[in-house]
Amino acid sequence: MHEEMRRLSVFIGDWTGTDGVLPSPFGAGGMGAGAMSVRAALNDHHLLLDYALDRGADGGFTAHGVLTWDPDVSVYLLFWFDDMGYVPATPAPGLWGPVDGAGEPGGEGFTFIRTSPRGRARHRYWWPVPDHMETAIDRSTDGGLTWTPFLKGTYRREG
Repeated sequence: MHEEMRRLSVFIGDWTGTDGVLPSPFGAGGMGAGAMSVRAALNDHHLLLDYALDRGADGGFTAHGVLTWDPDVSVYLLFWFDDMGYVPATPAPGLWGPVDGAGEPGGEGFTFIRTSPRGRARHRYWWPVPDHMETAIDRSTDGGLTWTPFLKGTYRREG
């Protein structure tokens, strides 16, 4: 496994936690129980991510992602598909480095920026301590000049 995929391997495992969704054009906000399962695939060249959010009577959300490293352009990539039915035009490029909102100066993790006809979504993931992952998704409708919080999650790795 090359160094970039070793760095991505921090995602591997079964994660459970809570997500707080803020009101948006996509629906009402509220808390929910989240689960994420990430495993290596295809000779450890890619990671497969399955995500589910259960908000009880307020509905749920599911997504499938592929995380990888593209050595030709030296960038991490997130391919994201969800039950809203939109097909991504391109994968979301990502970087490892300081993450806004990670709580401490120099807090590092991954930031991916997805672009679609609905605007941009910034996915952030960081690990303040082993087996504890924080997540945040923000939305932008002005090309990334300003960001509006959309979701904030806290997860623990199971087992």
